[in-house]
Amino acid sequence: MRVFWIVIHIICALLAVVGVALLAVGLRDVWRAARSRRWPTAPGKVISAEEFQHRRAMPEEAGGGTRIHYEAHVHYEYTVGRVLIGSTGLNLGPKETSSEARAQAILARYPPGQPLQVAYNPNDPTDSLLEPGAHPVHFVRAAMGLFFLGLVFAVHFIARWFAARL
Repeated sequence: MRVFWIVIHIICALLAVVGVALLAVGLRDVWRAARSRRWPTAPGKVISAEEFQHRRAMPEEAGGGTRIHYEAHVHYEYTVGRVLIGSTGLNLGPKETSSEARAQAILARYPPGQPLQVAYNPNDPTDSLLEPGAHPVHFVRAAMGLFFLGLVFAVHFIARWFAARL
């Protein structure tokens, strides 16, 4: 019975480490994304917008083969003070998606020549975004961290229930 509890404690410790790490990274991402909403803005203009396709190899466990990921690449220029800066940052989330329709929707919002307001980091004006603020995708890592921490408690209580019936 002692070996059983040692194994359960090791499993719970590993799940807790993963959960805390994901939660910490996720909360940092959310905090940074939310903070970008307060960045100053500068006038800018879309220079070009195009879709890139990336082939990603899938692991054998997932069926193998390759999967195409899409990236909406929007190049824009903006002026801070008297300096013209070029960039491609949309938001602080992932740059690629498995949905071509989602990439096309992004490109449709930013046709070439369109004037826009660019949010830029006041500490580094070359760090800029077209869509500042926290978006649902920013909460995924934090939610996964909470899931793993919940799993720690579930494994512990299931193990106690199982041990009581032995």
